[in-house]
Amino acid sequence: MGMFNRAIRSIGQMDAIKDSDAGRLADLFGRGNKPLSGKPMTRQRAMTMIAVWQCIDLIATGVATLPSAVYAESPDGLKREIATPQWLKLPAPYMVPADFWNRVMVSLLTDGNAFIWTQRNDQGRIIGLRVLDPRMVWVEENESKTDIRFQIEGEWFDRSWILWIPSFTVDWQLRGLSPIDAARQAIDLGLTVEEFGARFFHQGASMSGVITHPGNPDRDEAEMLRDMFKKKHSGINNSHAIGILTGGASWQNITISPEEAQFLETRRFQKGEIAGLFGVPAYMVDPTVTSTWGTGIEEQNSLFSIFALQKYVIKIEQAVTLFLLPGKQFFKFNVDARLRPKTSDRYKAYETALNAGFLNRDEVRALEDRPPIPGGLGETFYRPLNYSPLGVGPYEGMDPNSDGKPDGPKDEFGRMPGDPDYGKPEKPQEGNDSGD
Repeated sequence: MGMFNRAIRSIGQMDAIKDSDAGRLADLFGRGNKPLSGKPMTRQRAMTMIAVWQCIDLIATGVATLPSAVYAESPDGLKREIATPQWLKLPAPYMVPADFWNRVMVSLLTDGNAFIWTQRNDQGRIIGLRVLDPRMVWVEENESKTDIRFQIEGEWFDRSWILWIPSFTVDWQLRGLSPIDAARQAIDLGLTVEEFGARFFHQGASMSGVITHPGNPDRDEAEMLRDMFKKKHSGINNSHAIGILTGGASWQNITISPEEAQFLETRRFQKGEIAGLFGVPAYMVDPTVTSTWGTGIEEQNSLFSIFALQKYVIKIEQAVTLFLLPGKQFFKFNVDARLRPKTSDRYKAYETALNAGFLNRDEVRALEDRPPIPGGLGETFYRPLNYSPLGVGPYEGMDPNSDGKPDGPKDEFGRMPGDPDYGKPEKPQEGNDSGD
């Protein structure tokens, strides 16, 4: 418990890290280069860009809201769901699983690494989990080069205390690479364009048009002309009104300049580039982009799950299974829950599964969050008559009047279970002289 308390004291200091400290740690990790704007690219600054925030939120929420369960492989090779450990049901007293996995995903998507402290009791059993700030964790190989260890504020811990999940990895660096560090110039460009736009509208002088006068009116005459035109043509009630200018004055529209048009196009391009960085379809970040990810919502969700979510889901499942669960137990997210089709399509799929015999009625009801049929009536599997192996009748070894469960093989005379003469000696044929 002393090690845990020391680690928690270190973790409690994470919120006090300044950007300069984070930059110093980034330099140690080989990630301290500043963008051309000269401003350090911290994850807090990166997430002020709406496209970055949207991508992180879409992926983190997509993974965190997936149902999850723990399974075990039985001696007969079947995989069955078992009771989920309490430390997965409630990782921390104040944190539900969705919040916990969301923090894990944000750490992976910003730093490229997720470090999870495993709180254990005196018997060494896990009783809680806590996501660490990755900026406070140093990773290196142990002295024998056979495993890794972690340093937090001068304290060293091994894998029995910290679960490490790296994201994108390369052979020349132990830690996972941060997408924000890898694309710091692209993100910085997007932030610079946003800042330019904010300054343009806050400080720049932009007019919809000007009134030109051939003469040389004094200040009072110019203001009177301006006020009269504004009174007659500004506001929703005066829209599309016919204007009359006297004294040779004329109205001249001011349209958006090519530089300003390029500014808008640059903003749009940066959104698409950031979406590509995180593997998110551009139309989910920029509503002006037409979707090219399939023709329907179900197909688009499927591709998003494959390209944006699946790689993180697999890494988390393997890490939890390998380092936190005993024996042949394994942890799994239910990705199919995100791909749940509409009601009519689900029912057609269930009908196919029931007719093919690889799902029974109770299993179908479980998929729809319904209780089993009382009395075990929903446990029976059915198969079509023409699905029997070649050379074997559809009722081989099965009572056709039964519930579908094998009751015994045919007897030596070819009679099936349920036949009144099943198992009895064959009767002598009429006219046969038994004395011959």
